[in-house]
Order: sequence, then structure tokens, then C-alpha cells
Amino acid sequence: MPEESIVGTAADPKLPTNPTLRVLPVVLFNLLIYFVIGLPNAVMSGMFVVNTLGFDTGVAGTTITLQYLGTFATRLVAGQLVDKYGPKKILTWGLIACVISGLLVCLAAIIPTIFGTDGKLTHGTWRYVALGIALLSRLFIGWAESWTATSVTTWNMRRVGLAHTSVAISWNGVTSYGGIALGVTVGEFLGAKVMPQCSLLPVGMLAVAIGVGALILLSFYVGVKPLDRKGAPMSFLTAVRKVLPYGSGLAAGSFGFGTVNGFLSLYYESNHWYDIGLTFIIFAAVFIGVRILFSNQIDIRGGMPVAAVSLLTETIAMGLFSFGHSEVSAMVATGLTAAGFSLLFPALGTEAVKTDGPEYSGILLAAYSIFTDLTIFLVGPCMGYIKDHSSWSVMFAVVGVLCFSGIFLSYGLKALSNKQIRQG
Repeated sequence: MPEESIVGTAADPKLPTNPTLRVLPVVLFNLLIYFVIGLPNAVMSGMFVVNTLGFDTGVAGTTITLQYLGTFATRLVAGQLVDKYGPKKILTWGLIACVISGLLVCLAAIIPTIFGTDGKLTHGTWRYVALGIALLSRLFIGWAESWTATSVTTWNMRRVGLAHTSVAISWNGVTSYGGIALGVTVGEFLGAKVMPQCSLLPVGMLAVAIGVGALILLSFYVGVKPLDRKGAPMSFLTAVRKVLPYGSGLAAGSFGFGTVNGFLSLYYESNHWYDIGLTFIIFAAVFIGVRILFSNQIDIRGGMPVAAVSLLTETIAMGLFSFGHSEVSAMVATGLTAAGFSLLFPALGTEAVKTDGPEYSGILLAAYSIFTDLTIFLVGPCMGYIKDHSSWSVMFAVVGVLCFSGIFLSYGLKALSNKQIRQG
């Protein structure tokens, strides 16, 4: 099948007048993958791991967060492969990983119905087998996430050109959180209403169907050719060094996002508040709304100023969490966190991918994304330790300091990097 050869320079006459319309056909695959990611979130931990298999909440939480380990491990090579073979081929393998994950979910769901009693399997060796298969499914969906997101963003950056990099990155975020929100809703319905005795099975079956359907749809797409490199392939460590000023700011802001994502439910439970569902809806709505309405500010004002405002917004949110002790203040703080983190990733990502030529955009984007993968993975144990040895207020205050420090860290590292370039 022929391939597009858009180079993606700002002056390219092939570039569209409406970049948003240009990115939507490709970013659809990101929406599908994140829908699949959201599907088991309301079913696998509580309904399956705790109720069906009889494990504690710690094991249940680990089962869900293991996805980030899969994302981190496979993102290390995603960017290099996208730059070498083109985004369509790597996206294909990401979708295949999605199908494998869905099949593993189905297998894990079936084991309790075969070897358990009344759909439960709380004793014996087979429950560990079922858990192991469920854990493996999380690693595969992490693989699917990293290869799909990197491929889709790189593909769209080529389709709209470097001048509209922020549009390509922003729409990935919109479809990510929109997809997860839809997936959680559908997964909860399937698990509770369709097959309550085997809640995980319909979730796995739908994941397989979506993955196969996406592969069929992708076969009709025309890919973009890999760009010729000026030299040897860029190593991952070199890419990390190039994006470090921007990745450090992303990591700082990811502490705020990761803390809200990982601890908000526990925070509400400890205060005996019950509108956690509404609060997460507020988070998703604000995140998506800010991305859609204000992502053009990145092109107008530049990535670094927008990132500074984003980090300051997250800092204020953490201060409100720390000193405001009401459900209303928690909702407002959650919305502010979403508003701050929403533009942070594309603002700094737009700068990160400009640190070298467009032929290296895949590896640069992957290296940049690693900073949020690792941070969110570390938030659980680090912030959990602080909470257990102090209080919620202290934990949120520490996160606020980390968010605020990202402003100076990014600007400082960027100044140091520019100085080294001039001296070199």
C-alpha cells in the first residue's frame, strides 16, 4: 500500500488549513485503546481480584497500576521503532498487544467459573493462576498503550507539521481521558448488569472485539514514510538528555496528577464523603475542556510560559487540598489539578520534540513521556509513605512544593542546556 510522504515543515503546502480535522482520523485509534484501558478498571480490582479471587486491596491496587510498568518498559523502544519503521507498523503491533490483553482477560475470567464455586475461587492454586494471567494482561495493555500513543502522536505530528505539534499532542490527551471515562462506564455496566457472575468475561470479549476491529480499520489507512536520518539512530539516553529540561517539569506536575488519581478515592473515604464519582467527572470534564479550548495558547505564547502557569495552577490545587477541609474545596482542587495538568504535557512536549530534527520525533516523544510514566509509578509508594507517617495535609503540601519546584527546574535546566550548546 502506498505511503504519504508529508515532511511536516511549517511551510509545506500540503499541510491542512484545519489541523484538528487532520488529526482526528488517526487519533481515533488512541480513543479506542484508552477505551479498552478503561474497561476493566471498574471490574478487575474490586469485583474480580477482591470478591472473586479473595485477595486484599493491596493486591487489587497493584493489579491495576502494573499497567504503568508495562507502559514504561515498552516505551523505551517505541520511539526508536516508530522512527525506523514508521508509525503505522508500530501502531499495528500495539493493537495486536491490545487483542492479546483482551484474550488474557477472558482466560483469567473463565478460570473461577471452571475451578471455583458459584463463580468464586478464594482458595487453592488456581486462584493464583487466574491472578497471574490477569497481571500479564495488564502488562500487555501497558504495551498497547505506549506503542499506540507514541505511534498516533508521531503520525499526527507528521500529518499537521511542526507548527501544529501542540494540536497533535493535545488531541491525544483528549481521547485518552475521554476514552478511559467511557471505558470505565461501559465496563461497570457489563460487569454489574450483563454477567455479574463472571463480571470480567464480557469486558475481555469487548476488548478483543475492539482490538480486532481497529486492526481491520487500520488496514485501510495510508501510512507515512519514515524520514531519512542525518546520521546514526539516536540512543534513548541521548534523547532523555535532550528532553531533560522539559521532562523534569512534566515529572513535577505528574506528582500532582498522580496523587489525585491514586489517592482521591481514599481521601474521600477517610472523610466519609460520597460524591467521588462526581469529582472524577469534574476532573475529566475540566481536563478535556481546557485541552480543547486553550491548547492554542501553546502556539501563541510558547510552551514554557504555558507550562509555568500550569504548574502554578497545580500548586494552588495542592494548597487547597492541604488547607481546605471540605468536599467542595476538594472538588475545586480536583478541577484545578485537571486544568493545570491538561496543558502541561503538550506545552512541554511541544518544546521537547523540537530539540532535534523531525526524523527523531518518535524517540524524543517517548523519552519525554517516560518522565510521567515513572513519576506516576512512584507516586503510590512515596506519597503513601508520607501519608502513613504524617497526614493528608502534609502529603498534599509536599506534592504542592514538588509542583512549584518544576517551574524553576525546567527553566534552570533549559538555561544550562542553552549555555552548553553555546559553549560547544
